[in-house]
Amino acid sequence: MIPVLDARRMRAADRAAVRGGIASARLMENAAEALVEELLRAGPVEGSVVAVCGPGNNGGDGLAAARLLAKRGISVAVFTLGDPEAYRGDPARNVARARATGLELTSLSRRGAGSDLARALAKAGTVVDALFGTGLTRPLTGRAARAVEAINAAGCPVVAADIPSGLSADTGRLLGPAVRAFLTVAFAAAKPAHVFWPARGFCGRVVVRDIGIPTRTLLSRAGDLALAEARDISAWLPARPADSHKGDFGRLAVIAGSRGKAGAAVLTARGALRAGAGLVTVFCPASIEPVVVASLPEAMTRGLPEEDGALARAASSALREALESFDAAVAGPGLGTGRGTVRVVEELLAAECPLVFDADALNAFAGRARRLSRRRSPTLLTPHPGEAARLLGTTGAAVQKDRLAAVTKLARASGAVVLLKGAASLTAAPSGRVTVNPTGTPLMATAGSGDVLAGAAGALLSGGLNAEQAAIAAAYLHGSAGERLSRTLGDAGLLARELADTLPLARRALREVPEEEGTMGRPWNPRQ
Repeated sequence: MIPVLDARRMRAADRAAVRGGIASARLMENAAEALVEELLRAGPVEGSVVAVCGPGNNGGDGLAAARLLAKRGISVAVFTLGDPEAYRGDPARNVARARATGLELTSLSRRGAGSDLARALAKAGTVVDALFGTGLTRPLTGRAARAVEAINAAGCPVVAADIPSGLSADTGRLLGPAVRAFLTVAFAAAKPAHVFWPARGFCGRVVVRDIGIPTRTLLSRAGDLALAEARDISAWLPARPADSHKGDFGRLAVIAGSRGKAGAAVLTARGALRAGAGLVTVFCPASIEPVVVASLPEAMTRGLPEEDGALARAASSALREALESFDAAVAGPGLGTGRGTVRVVEELLAAECPLVFDADALNAFAGRARRLSRRRSPTLLTPHPGEAARLLGTTGAAVQKDRLAAVTKLARASGAVVLLKGAASLTAAPSGRVTVNPTGTPLMATAGSGDVLAGAAGALLSGGLNAEQAAIAAAYLHGSAGERLSRTLGDAGLLARELADTLPLARRALREVPEEEGTMGRPWNPRQ
């Protein structure tokens, strides 16, 4: 996992590294080298590079990067927010080194410098944003705000040093005017702004680069927030030996569907099978069993007593007995919230197998999240913001305003692992540990997508992963499948069954060719 550190923790890690013998100037030089390497890796530089540097260490990173680019024969124009003579410490040394390389530094405090910046940006092929880093706590105003507006108006690719200027490192909220980057090179660790929306949308592709701070130092300062990483998930997926059989890969029960919502049961089972479950049985109202069989013959079915097209309370005894032979179960997609169905769901609390509660199984406990803590077996909740709000007795807007607080509160109240769906889905353990999912695309905002995810999580749970691992891995694979489909479909028009059917390809890519370490988002070339 990649640790996600807020500004205070990151400063503590920096100081600890310096106390341990790593010169602060070396850390700044390493950051500049990483910035230049990622800028050049994105594609050939066309035209000049404009580096806009602020007054602190982030500005020092930009000055060092400008010097390194100039040494490579690239034309670089450097603008500083204030007087270059006002720099102190390591940034001041980089002012001197930049000038020794032959670079001219133009202060934006000089009359007419704003017009000079606009002209330079008009001729630029790339912009290096090094105005402000993780220390910013208030909205940008004056020259800084005007510089940000000029950078955004230029329309050329922006590479941000550590964090796009104008964002608060510690939240996903916007402080005010902020740079929109195509690429952000995060130094040493990801920051909350890199993973939480809407700030995440200003970062473009995020690459986390080592700048020399020892991993043990970062981990010792890290809190309970981390970013899911391909190599960890790949290591969790169980091997599938040549002499194995279907029973080795999990027996999963899917308790889903009602009249008019048979598709939810089908999609959940399809997601489970495509995610690797060996055997899947759908438990549903008897009247929709033929629809499930016809739509997905690979799944087994069992019709249960119903009332008005939904499960009746009389289904509980048969279901409770049947679950004894399953490795895990998924309950909720398309079930409905009639009185009899709610009683069936409530009695699932006593089931001994691991359970995924999704959709209407969550709605059955609206305002009663603490009742879920009665379960003694592993439990995974997979709410979208509205369902999380109903469980917590609040509003969807309140959940979205602080997703981290909401998912942590729900995990503690329910005693369960919680996967809060949405952009940058969050998996929270009751201990307070939270993992952010970096994969996904707006293409996945379509009916049935959540059913597929619930099925995938159930498959991984039945295959031997614990509830936290199953949630993290399912979210990662689900998002990766969506990203693969977006390459041909764009950002709309996905059918949820297509998402399920792409899960094996996402899994194969994860196992055989792990994605680049420390990268969030698909590779892209901003100059294409």
